[in-house]
Amino acid sequence: MARVANSSLAGLNGNMGDMVYYQINGVTYARRKPQKRSNAQKKRMKKSQLNERSQGMFSMVQAYLKGLTFVIRFGFQGEVKGAKHGYHACVSHTRLNCFALNGQNYQIDPALFKISRGTLMGAEDAKAERTEEGILFTWKDNSGVSSAQAWDEAFLVIHNPTQKASVWEEIGSHRNKGQHLLKHSFGTPRGDWHAYLAFSQENRRTNKRKLSDSVYLGVI
Repeated sequence: MARVANSSLAGLNGNMGDMVYYQINGVTYARRKPQKRSNAQKKRMKKSQLNERSQGMFSMVQAYLKGLTFVIRFGFQGEVKGAKHGYHACVSHTRLNCFALNGQNYQIDPALFKISRGTLMGAEDAKAERTEEGILFTWKDNSGVSSAQAWDEAFLVIHNPTQKASVWEEIGSHRNKGQHLLKHSFGTPRGDWHAYLAFSQENRRTNKRKLSDSVYLGVI
């Protein structure tokens, strides 16, 4: 897809020749129509082992991200560019970076998965521990190191891929506090809960947030 800079084409919707024009947030974009393939070409593509693996991995990523829609929207907000949404960036990163080989099969490794991406200084010496009230996140106060500021706010997530469930808090304790309790009652759920921690920093001029890469804190 490409952004249309020609003012005479702005506002177009629909097909024109071999191009398709469409609108996103008032901006005109264009992409080429997909080429028609013969039945023989389609059959060869379906039989391709690499193509089958790629399609299988894409389906696995989409299934894994169910229950994380709002988490991804916040954590990947810095990846929004034109027609590319945070969800698309998360799908791409997960497919390319988060698979591990288990025997003869590929599967998503929660330790490689990210709930946020960004250039802000991340968490140091972070831990997550289950308590009677929920999960206690702790970390080292590294305020003043690189881009880290004392008022940066914790972004805390626990995720259960088996149940496709997540619990999170977008705006948690400040970095200099060194801890935050994410309240949650576990009961007896199926599957493991995985904990992640990141920080966000508000730009008070633009009201937008810069985020850090998330840190995986293990099964809790």
